[in-house]
Parts: sequence; structure tokens; C-alpha cells
Amino acid sequence: MRPHRLLRDEAGSAPLETVFAVVMLTILTLGALQVAFALYARNVVSSAAHEGARALAERGATGATAEAVAASVVERSAGGLVDDLRVHVATSPRGDATVIRVEVAGKTAPFGPVPVAVPLSAAATSVVEVP
Repeated sequence: MRPHRLLRDEAGSAPLETVFAVVMLTILTLGALQVAFALYARNVVSSAAHEGARALAERGATGATAEAVAASVVERSAGGLVDDLRVHVATSPRGDATVIRVEVAGKTAPFGPVPVAVPLSAAATSVVEVP
């Protein structure tokens, strides 16, 4: 075979390879963004549980107020990133103290190249001593 004939068979392959490379890099970039948003949403849910328990322990708020605080933290910080948000507040006496447990759960809004909703949950516990 002659070298110029081999080169003729390869004509037009560079644009095709470039298109494949750009598509793969785009999918990888969007996938990395999706993972980053899921980690951010997990941190927001964790902070919301902490803030709900703190509202109940430090401010002497009611369970409904603690739920509202936790839901507000998620809404202000994550916006539409967290779907199906559920907040549960439980208090139980333990000796001279009250144990407060705030559980926040939800799932990430599906988006990106692989639209999968990632389940999220976090719990925070606080103890309030009764004087």
C-alpha cells in the first residue's frame, strides 16, 4: 500500500473524533456538577436539622416552630434543589433533661445527564436540662 492512500482513508476522522471528545467531556462535566449539587444538598439538609434542634433547645420554641425553621433553612439555602422535604421533631424526657431530635429528609431534584434523585436524610439531637 502506498502512504498517500492510507492518509486518504483517514480523511474526515478528526472532526468526528472531536465531536465524540466534546460530547464525552460535556457529559463528565455535567455529571461532576450533579455530584457537587447532591453533596451541597446533603450539607443543607444536615444544617437544617441542626438549626431546627437549636431553635427548639436555645429559644424554647415549639416543635412546629422547629419544623418551620428547618424547612425555611432548606428553602432559603437550596431552593428547588431538594424535593419531597419531610421534617420530624420528637422530644422525650430523660431524667432532669429533655432530649430533642430533629430529622430532615428529602431527595435531590433529578437533573443532569443521569437524572437520578438521590435520597437525603440527616438528624440532629440536642439535650436541654430542666432547671
